[in-house]
Amino acid sequence: MAALRMQIKRIEGAAQLVQDDGGTIMVAASRPRGFEKLLRGRAPLDAVYMTQLIGADSGVSHALAAISAWEAATDTGTAQNGLLLRELLHTLSFLHANLRQFYFQALPDFIPPSALAAYKGPSPELRRVAQAMGAQPPGSWARHRFPHRFSDSEINQLAENQARALRALSLLQRMMAIIGGKFPLVMSIVPGGATTPLREPLVFRLRTLMREIGPFLRETPLEDGLLLLEKREETKTLGKGSQAYLSAGTIGDDTGPEESLFPGGVLFGNTLESFQPNVTENLQYAFYRVPLKAGGNFQLLEEAPQKQGAYSWIKAPLYQARRAETGALARLVITHLSGSRSHVAPLVERIQEVLGVPVLDANTTGGRILARLGELHPLVERCESLLDHLNPGQPTIAKDNGASKGHGEAVAHIEAPAGIVQHRLVLRNGRIALYDIVSASTWNGAPRDENENSSGIELALNSAGLDLRSERDRRRASQIVHSYFFSASDAVH
Repeated sequence: MAALRMQIKRIEGAAQLVQDDGGTIMVAASRPRGFEKLLRGRAPLDAVYMTQLIGADSGVSHALAAISAWEAATDTGTAQNGLLLRELLHTLSFLHANLRQFYFQALPDFIPPSALAAYKGPSPELRRVAQAMGAQPPGSWARHRFPHRFSDSEINQLAENQARALRALSLLQRMMAIIGGKFPLVMSIVPGGATTPLREPLVFRLRTLMREIGPFLRETPLEDGLLLLEKREETKTLGKGSQAYLSAGTIGDDTGPEESLFPGGVLFGNTLESFQPNVTENLQYAFYRVPLKAGGNFQLLEEAPQKQGAYSWIKAPLYQARRAETGALARLVITHLSGSRSHVAPLVERIQEVLGVPVLDANTTGGRILARLGELHPLVERCESLLDHLNPGQPTIAKDNGASKGHGEAVAHIEAPAGIVQHRLVLRNGRIALYDIVSASTWNGAPRDENENSSGIELALNSAGLDLRSERDRRRASQIVHSYFFSASDAVH
């Protein structure tokens, strides 16, 4: 019997789920674009801008990892206002990614378009959309049906909140464009800080926009997520993933006015340890090989599309030779266990109450959804705090920095919405001699390693006992993948 294949919809890039004759499900992504090769010989500033093209939701994180590696390699100092602007930009990117992922990637797995086409609420705009969808011919996406458990009033509520989310996304994009010069490719991040002209009217405008969307972001998405779990009880246990968690830490670094929102750490078993820069990549089932004449540290891997046994273009990242789950749930677990960040306590209690298990065991489709939506409230509060700490009229770029230094090397780690981003830079004569990237989606979307250990997505899919010939199981597979916030373009870069 030929392998069963299922295209993963509503993600960046192209990826498939492949189920072999034995029932094992694997994640197969399309061929990479080769950013690491493209960056060789270029000026280091090119890495800040080019790596944002790896993935829209991780673009700001890649830019910050690139600038951090460059600054570390050249001993570049950074202006305090510049650090705050970068952190504000990063926090806004998390809000944007988490909100978009739930309402426009995950939620359609549970509510068919035909249900939204039956909208009967008070919004004239949504009524017009529903009318247009209802006029589509049979067989179109707007007429697609599958069973759901939401009442008409709940459908109306979710449709209205989805429209509010779309408005919030628009304002978040406007805020990031104000700080970054434009969006989704921000241009203001430079050595020593940010080029944003920091004046009181700009800060006032940002505060005004945040006040408009803050009340919605604080409560409504999480309440919609809780409604989803109430109606779809199976999500509380569906797609059991790994119980090893990893976070590099993000949103502040304890050197600014406030401690980091999500501290770094790693949890294997019952031991929480600090995060160390000890990340490698395994190629056992990836379409790559080490060149036969590999010499020095500057040798690129070779693509090997005919490699026997390989099935994915995603490399398998390892932390101290072990696999771990990354993303919102990992951040929540590590922040909770660190004992120093009380802002996650209400969310932890809510998740444990709803799922009926300790938060360490909440690594299911429903648990991951709630963890991601629960981040919105503290992220909004951090945005408001950062706006209060900005000092208009003061420099945003350090005057004396070492960005012109032509030699150096460094590794930088930062969290993206889907997990850890690592950039490794080797600089020679002012140009990039080596650039190595580990993207956020590789952690949960990678193939097995040489010890047959699976990534989070493959582990969760195979723990569910799915048969991709079944329409119901294909929907469940989609639910599991979207709970991980997977991006194929980010995973292969």
